[in-house]
Amino acid sequence: MSLFGYPATVTHFHSETDEWGRPLPPVETERAAKVVEEQKLIKNARGEEVLVTGEIHIEGAIAVSFDDYFIYIDALGREIRYDVAHYEIRKYIGTDDVKKVVVYG
Repeated sequence: MSLFGYPATVTHFHSETDEWGRPLPPVETERAAKVVEEQKLIKNARGEEVLVTGEIHIEGAIAVSFDDYFIYIDALGREIRYDVAHYEIRKYIGTDDVKKVVVYG
């Protein structure tokens, strides 16, 4: 377990919806990220307190929804799946340029 995170390659499974609002099969994309394995209590977008077991920091702007999930291989060789519990879009100060997306799972 790393409190400061370590570089990892994560596989992002992103689902779009059709014209009726039904989720389509997820599209798989590999992304470079920093993974921080740490349990913490956060507030989600509805103001509810949620216990998460990790954060995934991805540089740049990406589309994330609550139907998405991420898979990566940790330092012990185990496959870890993170479902999106909350996410933040962080921008450079004073601009609308996206610095990174932080996904809590």
